[in-house]
Amino acid sequence: MAKKVSRRTGNRRLLKLAALLLVDAKNKKGIKFDIGTVGRVSDPTKEEIPLDCGTTACAMGLAAISGAFKKQGLTAISRTSDDGESNQLWCAWNGRIRDYCRTAMSLFGITQDQANYLFSPWTYPWNKKTGAAGEKEVVRRIHLVVEGKPID
Repeated sequence: MAKKVSRRTGNRRLLKLAALLLVDAKNKKGIKFDIGTVGRVSDPTKEEIPLDCGTTACAMGLAAISGAFKKQGLTAISRTSDDGESNQLWCAWNGRIRDYCRTAMSLFGITQDQANYLFSPWTYPWNKKTGAAGEKEVVRRIHLVVEGKPID
């Protein structure tokens, strides 16, 4: 059974993710943010997953690819498409592919409603799903959750 994450630890981890998102939002050569894509790389032949504009990822994808939460059990696993054209990235929790919301619940000690609010694409307006605007919206939402404010 997984160890329960304290609110303090979960909040610290959420703020760490928020910092990663802000740094990437300011980096023109960073990942292409897309809340609707856990992850995808343009060159499936590369061994390592690059944190550059050739990689598309959501917030949980960035958390997994960055290695920032590897010690806690979060990594990314890539799978090449049947046509060999692209590499889909998946969140892995302790080496096993797992749904990004369930993984977020385990990593950050948050509820399913909070995980959906922060990481599910259907909760975001169309103009805040991609790019720096999308990353900044995730950061705004993370701060609401950390501060214990109502989520909309």
